Amino acid sequence: MNKNAPPTSRQGLGPANTLTLVQHNSLGSWDVFLCLFSSLMECPLVDIVLSQDPAFLKGFLPGFSGFKCFAPLVLRPKVAWYISQKFLRSFSVLPVFSPDLQDFMALEVYTPKGCLGSIFPRFTIGNAYARRIDPPSPSVLPEISFVNCDFPYLVADDFNIRNLAVDPSRVLSSSEEKELAPFFDLAPDLGFSLLNIPGT
Repeated sequence: MNKNAPPTSRQGLGPANTLTLVQHNSLGSWDVFLCLFSSLMECPLVDIVLSQDPAFLKGFLPGFSGFKCFAPLVLRPKVAWYISQKFLRSFSVLPVFSPDLQDFMALEVYTPKGCLGSIFPRFTIGNAYARRIDPPSPSVLPEISFVNCDFPYLVADDFNIRNLAVDPSRVLSSSEEKELAPFFDLAPDLGFSLLNIPGT
């Protein structure tokens, strides 16, 4: 979605009708991170970058001009947020994370005049990186990724590698199907649906 340049003050701010998000797995690579953010310079209307497996530089998450970084307060978080300064000047944003989770973090955005075509004064975006841990189970449980709420909620994860409904060309083993089925069983029960077109 494209977003018009927001006003520099919250006073008189209209509803958040559009939002431009980029979800990206940096593979823990500084080079991949730089490549992504260099490409964003050509598209200055990006509001939020949801990073999974973010890069580290000398023990710190790298920064980038025009964005503020948020991440769980753990030694090496597996998710991070890069939020444009323009977006932060326009909306009230509250990062929400658990000290026990390095693989999940949510962002609550407050828009008193409504958001995304609704009258809701807030919406939430979850950023999950459900890795396989030992014993074989995801580091982020389906109940963390998908919550029952009465306001708009978007959750991002590497779902494109998790289910044939998302990537019809992917071949899953029986163990992968068993491991990942709880995510795709719970999501529709709570009213979640895929945002991206299958295969993209």
